Amino acid sequence: MNIQEYIESGILEAYVLGTVSPQEKREVECLSGIYPEIQQELDDLSVAMEQYALTLRRDPPAVIKENLLKQLDFQTPQEDKAVPVVAASEGMEAEAETPVRPLWGPNSRPTYRFSWVVAASTGLALLFFSLYLLSQLRDSQQTVSELRSSNETLQQDFRRVQVQQQRSEQTLALVRRPGTRLIRLDPVAQDQAKAVTLFWNPQSGEVQLEVDSLVRPPEFMQYQLWAIVDGKPVDAGVFEIDDWQHLVRTQKAFPRADAFAITVEKRGGSPTPTMSTMVVLGKTNA
Repeated sequence: MNIQEYIESGILEAYVLGTVSPQEKREVECLSGIYPEIQQELDDLSVAMEQYALTLRRDPPAVIKENLLKQLDFQTPQEDKAVPVVAASEGMEAEAETPVRPLWGPNSRPTYRFSWVVAASTGLALLFFSLYLLSQLRDSQQTVSELRSSNETLQQDFRRVQVQQQRSEQTLALVRRPGTRLIRLDPVAQDQAKAVTLFWNPQSGEVQLEVDSLVRPPEFMQYQLWAIVDGKPVDAGVFEIDDWQHLVRTQKAFPRADAFAITVEKRGGSPTPTMSTMVVLGKTNA
């Protein structure tokens, strides 16, 4: 059980105010006997309520006491001196009635003690109800934030799956073309990039390669593809590495090639390959 969440749920404030159901009351009393933290929170709430009530205490004006004393008559009432009426038929004397004075006169006012107690209780009830609403609002905001974050994560995953599906469809379309060959360009050095897959169709001369495994070079550098034809490197063009890009298609056609290689050159390309910056190389075995 998460004791802190139970304390912040607002049920302890409702218990102190006496607004909980009988079942909730038994639950709070049971848990407070088990967990000292809950009992301590109940004690703190009771003390806070008492202190808040004391802050709302107001002494009644002195004029109230004077008006009250004027309304009260502590003197012994004098008996009525009126002569009793003689009943001729019964021969009995009627006793004079003693007047009865009410404790509260028509202009008397009650004490303010009950008023400030009611005001204090109402203020406490509104205070704890506001705290309860604030706690519920924070919980709702946290829930909305978690749902929004979860929704954004799901959208990112969905977009990622869509991109992967599109890339798979593109690769599958290349493989299905008649005459398309798949050539593996292996890293020249072990500490360099991973192998690159190149699709070559000798019938059409079309060349495309997957660039997912290549690391983006510095801004002043570019990757350049080379086709080795009859033992000589032929420029196949430079290309960029973008996050959304999966396949790169060359502008030139190569009906014949002994091998393909990729080097890192200055932006704009080079007329001849820089052998020291060669990244991958793969033979066609044509």
